[in-house]
Amino acid sequence: MATKKTRVNSAAADAAKIAEECATWAIENNVTDDPYLFGLIEGIEKRKNISMWASIDPLQYLPHPESNAGAKYLLRGRFVAIFRNILVYFPVALTWKAVSEATKAFAKFVELNGATTVNFLEFWQNGYKVLPSTWTIANVAQLDFMIILLVIALSFLASYMHERGVSLRNADNELIENERIRLGIHIMEYLHDKKGVNSGNISARLASSVQNLIASSNSLSETTKRIETTNKKVFSTTGIKKDLARLVLTQRALENRRQEEDER
Repeated sequence: MATKKTRVNSAAADAAKIAEECATWAIENNVTDDPYLFGLIEGIEKRKNISMWASIDPLQYLPHPESNAGAKYLLRGRFVAIFRNILVYFPVALTWKAVSEATKAFAKFVELNGATTVNFLEFWQNGYKVLPSTWTIANVAQLDFMIILLVIALSFLASYMHERGVSLRNADNELIENERIRLGIHIMEYLHDKKGVNSGNISARLASSVQNLIASSNSLSETTKRIETTNKKVFSTTGIKKDLARLVLTQRALENRRQEEDER
């Protein structure tokens, strides 16, 4: 009675342990609403439809959680890439703005100095106190160069952040998958002997029984051989002949004594 009660307590403890492990994994990976996990935990805790859950492969039905590792790098890299993509048009916009300002200023300069022989590029370069220095060709070219250098630097930074985020996410996804496989194996170990008998597993159960029977037969055969060896040693023919010879000699000695006593 005590042994049966101990087995019941052990089974309940195993059920509680695997249910807790499944629940903890679901919470850690934010998959508590998964129907397979929810039903499995409920079935284990309530000991309900265990044979049905045992017939389902957990490695196939366990969810595949997505990692959030590297999200900070990926998000920042995305923002940097967006800013880079916008900034790449600034040199073009700045150059055309400078052309517009230089054209207006040159027209005004020509109007004030009709007899001048200055061409547009020379005017754009010098300004002649009509065009602000901000829009001169040398200054605009310098600004364009600096913006292009910044675009290049932002491209490197965006690529680094993206690769760093992807690397962290892949590494974390590998750990999550390993934990998923480990949990699936634990579930299979717990439900292994709880499958119902059917055409799919009867051969495995029969093979296990046959193996146990063969092992018992081999053990019995070894025991029988040891008993036969012992009996041969105890009841060997040589030993029996020696015992019979001793009995004959003793009997003859007794007869000789009797004859001697009768003659006296």
